[in-house]
Amino acid sequence: MNNYDDIVAFNQNNFDAMVASSNIFAKGFEQLTKEYVAFASASFETAVEASKQISTAKSVNEAVDLQTKVAKDSWEKAVVEGQKISEISTVIFKNASAPLSERLQAGVNVANATAKKATKATKKAA
Repeated sequence: MNNYDDIVAFNQNNFDAMVASSNIFAKGFEQLTKEYVAFASASFETAVEASKQISTAKSVNEAVDLQTKVAKDSWEKAVVEGQKISEISTVIFKNASAPLSERLQAGVNVANATAKKATKATKKAA
């Protein structure tokens, strides 16, 4: 960085990266929220339907069998949904961190270039 304009441009790029990262994270959070709401809604509907089925059971054994099936199905759906949420979260955090990682690399590049210039200047002065 040779002058004030370079510093201002560098900082503007950092700010732009923060904004981009925040926007990506916000959109991702919105997507996650929709997934959670859809899962909760489906789970509620399943629970209501299961309650209706269990209430019409003709014996205790039939009610227990229905409840066991509902519990098993609910567990399997929760595991699948958990994996889906985990994958979505990973993608969101990867995408949201990309602009910041790029700016970090740009900062490292500037620091390396500055260090090289300082080393050359020191060698010339010696």
